[in-house]
Amino acid sequence: MKPRHSQTNKAAIQVICLGSGGGPSEDNVTGLLVRSTATEWARGSLLAVDAGSHLAAITRIFEKNLPNQAPAPELPPQEMETDGISSPTSSPPTRNPIQPKTLPEPIVLDNGPFAGLSLPHASARANAAHVVRTYVSTYLITHPHLDHLSGFAINTAAFHATSRPKRLAALPFTVEAIKRHIFNDVIWPNLTDEDGGVGFVSFQRLREGGDIMVGTGEGRGYIEVCDGLGVKGFKVSHGNCMKEPLPSRSQRGSLGSISEPDYSALKASDYRNLSMPHVFGTPGEQTPGHNYYSPGPQGRSFTSDPTPQHSVVDSTAFFIRDYDSSKEVLIFGDVEPDSISRVPRLANIWAEAAPKIAEGLLSGIFIECSYDDSQPDAVLFGHLAPRHVVAELKTLAQLVKDEKAARALDRAQRKRKRSSNGLNITMDDIADNKRRNKSVIGRSSSMQPRRGSLPLMVPEEGSQANTPDHAGTERNTPVPADAPLQGVKVVIIHIKDTMEDGPHVGERILMQLNEHADALDLEGFGKLGCEFVISKSGEDYYF
Repeated sequence: MKPRHSQTNKAAIQVICLGSGGGPSEDNVTGLLVRSTATEWARGSLLAVDAGSHLAAITRIFEKNLPNQAPAPELPPQEMETDGISSPTSSPPTRNPIQPKTLPEPIVLDNGPFAGLSLPHASARANAAHVVRTYVSTYLITHPHLDHLSGFAINTAAFHATSRPKRLAALPFTVEAIKRHIFNDVIWPNLTDEDGGVGFVSFQRLREGGDIMVGTGEGRGYIEVCDGLGVKGFKVSHGNCMKEPLPSRSQRGSLGSISEPDYSALKASDYRNLSMPHVFGTPGEQTPGHNYYSPGPQGRSFTSDPTPQHSVVDSTAFFIRDYDSSKEVLIFGDVEPDSISRVPRLANIWAEAAPKIAEGLLSGIFIECSYDDSQPDAVLFGHLAPRHVVAELKTLAQLVKDEKAARALDRAQRKRKRSSNGLNITMDDIADNKRRNKSVIGRSSSMQPRRGSLPLMVPEEGSQANTPDHAGTERNTPVPADAPLQGVKVVIIHIKDTMEDGPHVGERILMQLNEHADALDLEGFGKLGCEFVISKSGEDYYF
């Protein structure tokens, strides 16, 4: 689904899909462009998130959206000689002065993902190279697998005409893998500015969980990676490496007799206490002789003997924040579900996301769904199927419910404190008045109405569309729960094409996602409220 560009005036973030697949076709693998709409196509304002497909995909977009151009004028005929004999088709020698080269008039696109961008060239390929050189400043890489990196490596041949090095931003494990295994003068020339390289690429090593010394308020910890955008990255698990023995499912993530933490009993506020990197240790950053595992409610870290218990394949989930509006999107690299992971980490991501959704700041989630439900768990290879996507979103939805309820209760408690001074009516008064007269809203100018489809809840100042779904009160007034993920668009990426006849597997994945979501509602959980979208190369999405 492609949004109308009339919506761009109120949107804060634009995401352009360059590659929606996860293989096996090499022309459509993971690649996104993200920009803050407040930058209005300023130089350096595009952030590439993964780059399996990149320059070629931009070229295809321009081939589709560039207006028809007059054919380029033919080169003037030149005198050609072969063995001293002039070519019969050549022009006679001329003494006319060389005419100065005339540049084409800039083209401002009025449709497509790059609408509003001024392009200096007539051809799609020249304009695509111009966009990469001029507007893409940073490549944010989730993990170093080729389907997320190959376009970037190949496209470095176009970086020579840039005014500054391209920045590759990632968590340290990704940077080190790319440095060691790609830009090593064996697989690819060392085009970085480290270890005596050419200097086309500069690394930015991001701190997991953000940097608390950067930013203020709700923007604290977000690290600026390009004009208008900041990021926080968290490790997620992408399967297991086969080089080392793995523990059984019953021992996943546990050390000896220590049992796996029970996340089901935790609320969003409990999860947030676990979200800082110094308490939420993950393999790949352990100190010698230690293996940190996702802590329980008290934020414990567990130690083990020096022998590795498992070797997880790391990937990253990035929260990307628009500085101008504080709006965010969440973009995942490849990821497996917590239900079958030996190192479950998604709970940490959902704990970070839930308060943002409750506040209306996070409205876009880009997450992989590589296979349909016919793929057994044993051969998911660190990926997701529709049944897992919906199960994980159910976890997120419950955390959002809890977060909204906690916020509503906190507001109610503050209101009771104010009412003790005679400045406002009490919650009990509201409940009594509501039973006696359903028009209680008109009794006090300080009381704000809820959405028309919902009954009146505890009145609150500045009530908005993302107000809590329910609140705990002394009288336990029942309030129907709204769909907690209402307004959130879940964009499915990294779909592995079956390369078979018939409809694309993405259609089947979308159908199964909606079926699982409907089943949750029938089972009594309620509606998730989110919209599922199957990404397509060349489409864009606004948030």
